[in-house]
Amino acid sequence: MTIDTTHPFSSFGLSDDILGALTRKGFTAPSSIQSIALPRLLADQGHLIVKARTGTGKTAAFGLPLVERLRQSGHAPRALILTPTRELALQVAKEIASYASSAIPRITAVYGGASIRNQIMDLKRGTEIVVGTPGRIMDLMDRKVLDLSAIDWFILDEADEMLDMGFIEDVELILKSVKSDRRVALFSATMPEGILKIVREHIGAVDILEDTAPEDEKPLVDQYYLVLKKEDRLEALRRLIDSAESFYGLVFCATKAGADELSRRLSEGGYSAEAIHGDLTQEARERTLRRFRARYGTASGEVSILVATDVAARGLDIERLTHVINWDLPNDRETYIHRIGRTGRAGRSGAAISLALPSERGRISHLSHNIERTLGSRINWMKAPAVSSVTKALENRILKAILDTIPEPALDGEIPAGSDAEPAALPTLPQTRLGRKLVKKLGAETAVEALIAMAFGEKLDPSRYGTITELTEVPQRELDVKQRLGKGKLRTKGSAAMHPGPTARGKHGPAGDLSGARVYVGLGRRHGASARDVAALLGRAGGVPGRLVNSIEMKDFCAFATLPEDAARRACTFSRNTPDDPAIKPASPGAERHGRG
Repeated sequence: MTIDTTHPFSSFGLSDDILGALTRKGFTAPSSIQSIALPRLLADQGHLIVKARTGTGKTAAFGLPLVERLRQSGHAPRALILTPTRELALQVAKEIASYASSAIPRITAVYGGASIRNQIMDLKRGTEIVVGTPGRIMDLMDRKVLDLSAIDWFILDEADEMLDMGFIEDVELILKSVKSDRRVALFSATMPEGILKIVREHIGAVDILEDTAPEDEKPLVDQYYLVLKKEDRLEALRRLIDSAESFYGLVFCATKAGADELSRRLSEGGYSAEAIHGDLTQEARERTLRRFRARYGTASGEVSILVATDVAARGLDIERLTHVINWDLPNDRETYIHRIGRTGRAGRSGAAISLALPSERGRISHLSHNIERTLGSRINWMKAPAVSSVTKALENRILKAILDTIPEPALDGEIPAGSDAEPAALPTLPQTRLGRKLVKKLGAETAVEALIAMAFGEKLDPSRYGTITELTEVPQRELDVKQRLGKGKLRTKGSAAMHPGPTARGKHGPAGDLSGARVYVGLGRRHGASARDVAALLGRAGGVPGRLVNSIEMKDFCAFATLPEDAARRACTFSRNTPDDPAIKPASPGAERHGRG
């Protein structure tokens, strides 16, 4: 994030209580995007359309003016902020609340996957700012519990993400439901045609501003992910640590309890690991960080693995990290970028490895697509290191550690084979005398083997590693479909679904399929998707073979398909639990005619 030191926050006319909140949060100067947005939003200078990268401080850019201007309570919300995912909605709501020092403005987050009854009660109690996902916003509008008649501020955050996830038609409908004299602030990392269409049709002629600040140096990070059963993650992590030439890293967990549990299990396995999270006292936190910054040297109590939550790791600046491990996947692109940016700094390379569960394949694929667009590199699939490669790496590390204990002159001196003479450069110490006795008694080779077995036998024992169930980067049923496609056994015609052989399937499916359920998928032609991609997604989400996905109709920004009813229910549930995947939901009456869910 590029900081603008020429325009302090105090130059924008913000009130003292907001300036105090910024100081408490450690914000010393605005970012480049904040310098662009704050003067316009605070001065009522019309709409604001900004092309800005993730991680540039956009939330404060639109959140600070809302907190500054919405000081009076009213009968209905005054500001509406749309976000593509529930995690981002929660994050934005929490961040804006941190700027407010009084009870007003009130902020309410609404999103799918949580109790709508509780969200309705929050809205009825009164709120000035609503942050939410398009699907839940429309649901609340349909129930007549979200009144948008008083909306003065319409904020669209991560607009290109909305487009990618198939929400853009919902966004347009919501935008049409608010009054015409509302102010719009739209933030997007890219400006694809779908976003420009909204600007032209609903906002009119307006300049698109761009954050022209130079990009921060991109980290030199090799990005990988593994697909693992939940019970195999610890075994995979042990192999990753032991196979590395050196491991000095952060392991990110979603919860404080998870961080404590993983740290304990690593410590019990002989690894130098400690946890850091919000429940630690400041003294304990600083003590842990001191040990971690000392790095390596486990014999003296130093720590080389820090298991952390995102909140606890915020603001940590630790040099020379070799690895970042995502034990739990991050909730959004911005968090992922912040995590991996902690390694690969100052010209050094690093590795970021995510441990994904089978149900998270779609989520990691979507994240990889966004990261490639943002950083120019994908997250590549990898297999867990084989036990043979792990033990070989351990042997090399042990050999290096032993050689590092011997002075250089001793290494340069030649000792005749079979001789028990010691190099002149080595001092006559007890260990030297003992070594000479062992060589004389056992012979040089046997003596070395005995000492290595005593010191490192347990660590080099391959049986200390468990088994890992090998999983592919895509489910086996999708691999089967791809293999059959490669052999010409499946075909598509127009937008028809994949199906074997000669069975004809019309627009409404074959006889016997009429009892299936019709679903909407937020994936369309403009996303580069085909009917085959939709069938693969629904097959994975619904837990059925791709051949049971029938009557696929492709639209520009979405698609419709028929599934067996129980599979359709599973697919919709899967979508609610994986918000980073394209949306899957029941198709409403007349939806296909208008091309929206």
